[in-house]
Amino acid sequence: MLNIDRRWIFLAIGVVSIVPFLIGIGMPVSTTVEVENIFDYVNELGKDDAIFISFDYAPGTQAENTPMAIAVMRHALHNDVSVFLTANQPLGHGMAIGALHYVTDPAIPDFYESVSFEDWSALRDAGIVDKDELVSAWESEGNVLPEGCSGWIFEGRDYALLGYAPVFNLVILGMTNSIEAQYPQDAHGNSTGEMPMLRDHKSLREVDLALSCSGSGACVWWITYAREKIGMPVAFGVTAVMATDYYPYIQSGQIIGQMGGLRGAAEYEVLLYENGVTVTTGKAFTGMDVQSAAHLLIIFLIIMGNIAFFAGGFHKKTALKGRG
Repeated sequence: MLNIDRRWIFLAIGVVSIVPFLIGIGMPVSTTVEVENIFDYVNELGKDDAIFISFDYAPGTQAENTPMAIAVMRHALHNDVSVFLTANQPLGHGMAIGALHYVTDPAIPDFYESVSFEDWSALRDAGIVDKDELVSAWESEGNVLPEGCSGWIFEGRDYALLGYAPVFNLVILGMTNSIEAQYPQDAHGNSTGEMPMLRDHKSLREVDLALSCSGSGACVWWITYAREKIGMPVAFGVTAVMATDYYPYIQSGQIIGQMGGLRGAAEYEVLLYENGVTVTTGKAFTGMDVQSAAHLLIIFLIIMGNIAFFAGGFHKKTALKGRG
């Protein structure tokens, strides 16, 4: 056992990392108060409300951060809550685009069918912005909701991809007075002043939550420049190694909750599924199967290595060698 070729261990880790993706083990994931608080808060929001999801991370942490953003985005869209998407760095903007594409991908369960800002301009000019009236008018023009789709989402009414703006801490500060002043156009070149969701939510003072999905300390900017200045509710979605650093903000009441690492995202997916928001869990829940299987294998190898070490009397030999 002590002389086993390490390549066998690498192979075993590879197998347990791949198999759960193929067969879907579905190991249980219990939820924590920190994640439940975010879910409950978003669940209470409705069609007159809006949230910010800030993609404050780069590709290096997307495996943990992106599922968090997707889960909350799905929840908000399900409740007809408008969603602003932004980023504190250029690479974060790419993450926002990827998350939006994932939510609107017909190959993914619980997808939404997106209607571009230009495509529904005639209805917008006619003053039809109420969601029920908008959907009715849109479908009366011959548009059919694809099979398995969760619903229509209209750019500028249900979501806005604002993109990246430099010196993002000052952008947050500026948005406490006017979102349009910081983002005259969205990432697609559409005028934000013409968007119904910006008419209803002109500044962060009229937005109900900011979720910072972060791979760095940039998430604290939302506390400094939004929470402390105007009292805006803030929640964090951070990597697992960062999670313990931000518990003081939960205890002080400065953030309403936190998703920590892939586990936090998986918990939110479980809550979505258990409450009927989605028909299935997502990538984070599947990823937890991989983590759990790999951790169990590592624990097994540690136990077997210790048994072999003591059964072979190596602990005595080591002690004698130490005296010598």
